Amino acid sequence: MGLKIRKIVFPLALFLSDIFAVYISFIFAYWVRFHSGFLQIPKGIPPFDLYHTAIMVVILLWIIIFVYTGFYEERKIDIFNEFLKILKGVFLGTVLIAAITFLYRDFTFSRLMLSIAFIISTIIIFCFHEIIRVTDSYIGNFLLGTHKILVLGEGKIATDIKKILKHKKNFEVHYSHFTDDNHLKTFIVEKGINEVIFSKSQISHDEILKISSICEDFGVDFRFVPDVLELTRGEIVIDEFIGIPVLRFKSISLYGWNFFIKRLMDISVSIIIFSIFAVPLSVIAILIKISDGGNVFFLHRNMVGHRWKRFSIFKFRTMIPNPEKEFSKEEILHLSTRRGEKAKYDPRITKIGSFLRRFSLDELPQFINVLRGEMSIVGPRPQTVKEAETFGEAGKRRFKVLPGITGLC
Repeated sequence: MGLKIRKIVFPLALFLSDIFAVYISFIFAYWVRFHSGFLQIPKGIPPFDLYHTAIMVVILLWIIIFVYTGFYEERKIDIFNEFLKILKGVFLGTVLIAAITFLYRDFTFSRLMLSIAFIISTIIIFCFHEIIRVTDSYIGNFLLGTHKILVLGEGKIATDIKKILKHKKNFEVHYSHFTDDNHLKTFIVEKGINEVIFSKSQISHDEILKISSICEDFGVDFRFVPDVLELTRGEIVIDEFIGIPVLRFKSISLYGWNFFIKRLMDISVSIIIFSIFAVPLSVIAILIKISDGGNVFFLHRNMVGHRWKRFSIFKFRTMIPNPEKEFSKEEILHLSTRRGEKAKYDPRITKIGSFLRRFSLDELPQFINVLRGEMSIVGPRPQTVKEAETFGEAGKRRFKVLPGITGLC
C-alpha cells in the first residue's frame, strides 16, 4: 500500500511544486527585469496585470510540456540526468512561449525577461525536485515504510546484486531462488515486497512474462537481468538505481498519476465528441429507428476488457432486426467468413447500416463505453471471450490496459 501511495503522492508533489516554481520564477524575472534597477528600461515598465495574466497561460503550457517530457514518471536517475531532463523541459517551454509571442503581435513578452525566467525556472524547479526526492527517501520511508526488494533467482549476477544491496540503507532486501507462482505470490504478500529483481542464468521468455505479470497484478515493480539475446525483444528500460545496469519492462498498465491523466483525457474528448456531434448522432438514431422500428443500438456482448472484466460494446445497429431468424447458421457463417474475408455483399446489412459502416460512424457510440470506464480512446482492440482464451502469456498482457476504440492491434 505504501508504494501505491508513493506512486500518487510523489508525482503529485512534483506537479504542484512545478506550478509554484514556474509562477515565482516569472514573478521574480519580472521584478529583475523591470524593478531591480540592474537593467535599463528604454520602453517603460509594462503593467503587471497584463504580465500576470500571461504567466497563467505560461504555467498551463509548460505543465503540459512537463507531463509529455516525463517529469512525473517514476524513474530512479542520478542528479545530473535529472538536471538535464529539467533543462530540456524548461527549454522547450521557453521556445514555445517565444514562438507564440512572435506570432501574437498584440502582446510580447520581454525577450530579456524570458531569458531570465528560463535560468531562474531551471534552478528553482531542480531545487524543488531534489528537495522532494530527499523528503520522499527519508520521511517517506519513516511514514510509509522502507522500500522492500526481493532478489529472485540464482547465478553470479544475482550474487553480485545481493552484495551491492547490502550497502543500501534505504532498502530492506530479501532473497529467494524459487520462481513458481504460489511461492512468489505468498512472498510478496507476507513480506510486503515493493520490487522484484529477477536474475537467472537461463531465462525463458514465458518465465519472464509470467513473473512480470504477477508483479504487475500486485502493483510491484519488476526489474530483471536477462540473457544477452533478450536485449532485442520488447520494451526494455536500462536502470542503474543500484549502481549496475539492470533492465526492466516498461509497464503496460497505467497507475496513479498516468492513469488519471489518460482517463481525464478520455472523458474530456468523449464529452467534446458528443457535444459537437449531438445533432448528427440524433439524426442517425432517428433514421435507424424509423427505417424498420428496431433497436437503435447493437450490443456486442461478452467482450473481454481491462483485467478480464466482461462488458458489452455499444454500436449503432447496421443489420436488420433479428438476422438469425432470417438466415440459417450456415448462411451467416458463409457471409461472415469467405476465405477469411467478409463478403462484399451482405443482405443482412440495412441501407443506413451500409452508409454507417462505410464511414465507421457505427462505432461512435463506443464513446459511451469510454465514459463508463470500460474502454479508452486509444488501446488494443477488444477481444471476445473465445479469442482471449487462445492467447499465450505475451498476448494476455493486452488485458492489463483498457481496450481502445482505435489502436495498432
